[in-house]
Amino acid sequence: MKSHIYYKLDLMFFKNSKLLFIFLIIISSSSCGLLKENNGEIKYKTTDFDKHSKPKQPTYLNLDDWLVHPEKKSDLTFLNKNNGLMMVDVFFIVPTLFTDRKNINWNSDIYDNDFSNVLLQSSIKYQSTAWLDSGNLYSPNYRQAHFRVFDEFRWENGGEKAYNLAYEDIKRSFEIFLKNYNQGKPIIIAGHSQGSGHAIRLLQDFFDGKDLKNKLVAAYLPGTKVTQDDFFDLQLMNGPDETGGFVTWNTLKILKNEQKYNFTVDREWLVDALCSNPITWDSKKTADFSNHKGLLFLNGKVFSNALKIDNIETGVYLKTPKIGFFRTLLMSTLKDYHKADINLFWEDIRQNSINRVQAYFKNLSN
Repeated sequence: MKSHIYYKLDLMFFKNSKLLFIFLIIISSSSCGLLKENNGEIKYKTTDFDKHSKPKQPTYLNLDDWLVHPEKKSDLTFLNKNNGLMMVDVFFIVPTLFTDRKNINWNSDIYDNDFSNVLLQSSIKYQSTAWLDSGNLYSPNYRQAHFRVFDEFRWENGGEKAYNLAYEDIKRSFEIFLKNYNQGKPIIIAGHSQGSGHAIRLLQDFFDGKDLKNKLVAAYLPGTKVTQDDFFDLQLMNGPDETGGFVTWNTLKILKNEQKYNFTVDREWLVDALCSNPITWDSKKTADFSNHKGLLFLNGKVFSNALKIDNIETGVYLKTPKIGFFRTLLMSTLKDYHKADINLFWEDIRQNSINRVQAYFKNLSN
């Protein structure tokens, strides 16, 4: 099993208040990784993967197979600027939002309009937009693996097959993207959680040690585990203007008694994980409030100087962001920041991706 997809389930996700549940849905919805062990506390309906019918396979030749595409008309005003006229393309892979405990399907149906709208109003709106000023945004709608596959028992009894089916869609969509739409432009790869896990495989298949690496501006891989052994040639970038490599991080809240809580990402599992500084984008282990460009809250407002990084080891350690009394009070109830890996650093990511694009073209001219 791939090391970058081992996670631990956050049971608190299902136990919090309705308001907090809605907040978590908006900032990312669910965790997306393989559990280290089955604690049996959450029950899912399921079926035999091999005997169960699969959702219709997308071809990605039709714009309906894409959540976001420069040629696809959208009623979402925040996508108005995605007109295909920029010099760089961004390929964004959404995380797991397929979480219904009563749904026996192993993979989501991309032709379910209600579910597609959930993806658009959550991950696309609050995550992918961090890269919208850097390039033309492409995001394939794929048959993502159900949340339950990341339980170790289910992983070994159909879950891995469901996860691989999801990656088949990502790989196919990227092949169509390269053939029909990219036209040789530089590329940013980005995702979150399950999306970042698929992005790692995409980088391995298309960029690592291959000619296409020369077209890679940067890869952003938050919410997953990346180690030195995952790539042969691609390297962790340690400078804010560096290009041709990747950045990765997992956001962890500083707590007095970690043993009391169940986390989406098992902190012990992150022992050998690489970790970037998503504020300074260098090898610094801390960042002050004054360095923080801004987090994106569910009301669409960006709050700058709202948090500081206390320490970076195999994860980014934070205390509760300071964004006004009531918003800070709401955030203080969260013990797990996995779901906000992008939102907490939304403006930092936006500005950094623009800087890397500029650096990429500057390097070409030298």
